[in-house]
Amino acid sequence: MRGNISRFLYFCALILIQENMKKLLFFGAIACTILLLFSGCKKSEKFQVTLNFENADGRTLFLSKSVEGTDVVVDSAVISGNQAVMNVPFDDPQTLYIIKFDKNASCEIFPFFTENQNTTISGDIDDMPHWTISGCPAMNELSAFHEKSAKLYEGRIMSIYAEMAQSDSAKVEELNAQVQPIIKEYFDYQVDFIKSYSDSYIGHFMLDQMKRELDFELVKELAAGFSNESAFSKSVQEFIENGPQMQGTCCTVQ
Repeated sequence: MRGNISRFLYFCALILIQENMKKLLFFGAIACTILLLFSGCKKSEKFQVTLNFENADGRTLFLSKSVEGTDVVVDSAVISGNQAVMNVPFDDPQTLYIIKFDKNASCEIFPFFTENQNTTISGDIDDMPHWTISGCPAMNELSAFHEKSAKLYEGRIMSIYAEMAQSDSAKVEELNAQVQPIIKEYFDYQVDFIKSYSDSYIGHFMLDQMKRELDFELVKELAAGFSNESAFSKSVQEFIENGPQMQGTCCTVQ
């Protein structure tokens, strides 16, 4: 009789252990899933900026971001084997990033957007105006605009100015008459781009960059056409509220 009771108790205990094991495995699986989800989130909290530059080994580049008009250094990298990778924490998708040769430089800069997506910048290290960039769709479109404007206008304008520098006054007058229509066409091309992207921060960015070069009334007209708000449209609005100002000093950007 005692043997039967012992066997009965043994089987009851075995059933309880099996049931508890099932529960432990079930909750363990849930815990693992939660940990994997959090782990995945942590991995996606950064994006990469990959630099592929010729003639660049040993050169140091600095990556900054614009915070309320002030440049804040995010990372730096020494080019090795013509390449470097910078890891950047996520930020506002409309954050403007800047590549510099000197972290304190205000000129010779390369501005770009990422929208927190992996981005690749390539080219000859000493030919910044012709660097290419691939990444978020908005930046790809802005880059295509710059590439087209360089081909259609900037090269022609610069070649005429170079010729003017070596010409007498009569020739300078003649060349100036040639270059003015090209300059107007160039500005019209940029204005058309701003109008086409009036609902996008990249259009706002373009107007913010050009606000001191364009006629003040035109700046007001273009800003009035913006259908939403961004940090760049706010900067333009502040410029308008302060009234017409003298043209500032331009830096060399792409």
